[in-house]
Amino acid sequence: MAKVVADYGIKTNFNCNLVAVDGPAKTATFEVTDAAGAKQQITKEFAMLHVTPPQSAPDFIKQSPLANAGGWIDVNEKTLQHNRYPNIFGLGDAAATSNAKTAAAVRKQVPVVVDNILALMKSAAVQEGYDGYGSCPLTTSLNTVMLAEFSYGGKVTPSFPLLDPRSNRGIWWWGKTTGFPWLYWHIMLKGYRIDIPHREAYAKKFLSE
Repeated sequence: MAKVVADYGIKTNFNCNLVAVDGPAKTATFEVTDAAGAKQQITKEFAMLHVTPPQSAPDFIKQSPLANAGGWIDVNEKTLQHNRYPNIFGLGDAAATSNAKTAAAVRKQVPVVVDNILALMKSAAVQEGYDGYGSCPLTTSLNTVMLAEFSYGGKVTPSFPLLDPRSNRGIWWWGKTTGFPWLYWHIMLKGYRIDIPHREAYAKKFLSE
């Protein structure tokens, strides 16, 4: 992705937290953290400002006994069972999993939760079944997408062994616009299981080149 950004001539600025916006003056103030951890505020002018707020669980979760100190549903990252209330499971955007909050993550989380609820009903042990998988189709042009797939620890774990996960492809554009919505509406929401294996080994031969 860094190569795509460089090809477009985009300058990236990391460790910058937006703290204030002056709309009439068209200025934005950021708290910038340097490599040593020191912070300073910098104000910049803008012509257009697009802001994505920090992710957060809903207030009714954050203010409930189900939440951890960060406000997320306090679940085991691998079993998705609540750490204090064993008859409760959590998944999706409100769960305290350190993965990206994506629909692809939910697709992998649902079977784990279902199987563990059924196991609990039979007084059997719950199993560690979720490895943090998530996927983001990143649009890189008007007809190409880079499909980022990863698991806990930032491991690159693609589902397609013959395709370099670092490449922009038209097929992923089709997936983003047609294939993935169909999967969502006709497979996921109807409760069907579809398990496409994702493995770190698929990426290693490309990442070592």
